[in-house]
Amino acid sequence: MYICGMKKYKTGENEPNMLHEPTADYGAANYFVLAGRSVSKHYVQRIMALSGLTLAEFINILPISIDTYKRKTMFQPAVTEKILEVEEVYRAGVAAFGEGFHAWMNTENIALGGIKPKQLLSNSFGVRRLLSQIGRMQHGVLA
Repeated sequence: MYICGMKKYKTGENEPNMLHEPTADYGAANYFVLAGRSVSKHYVQRIMALSGLTLAEFINILPISIDTYKRKTMFQPAVTEKILEVEEVYRAGVAAFGEGFHAWMNTENIALGGIKPKQLLSNSFGVRRLLSQIGRMQHGVLA
């Protein structure tokens, strides 16, 4: 059982430290706690659907190989942390800009050095830069 505020969420009887559903169900304010848990393949697939990233793009972000992804049904906390980072960026972007955020992530951006924003998902520094840029755009600070 996982408690977020006053709500209680099941994490699975046999797997008390595994995330099965995106943080919208667990409470995104607790990323620090959630990052220490394992993540199910179902959770990974839900975040791939949210982000619109292909499996190949997603595997390039995660610290696992395609063979490991295909073979396993649950992944260790190192994978969970990357999944949560991707989820945080896409939830913030879609909440701020709607579905047009997906097009922005796939378009080369001068403010980000002429690369596609989704390329920054590969490490924590890039994720922080994306979240900062989303915040700046929300508030109309483009320079």
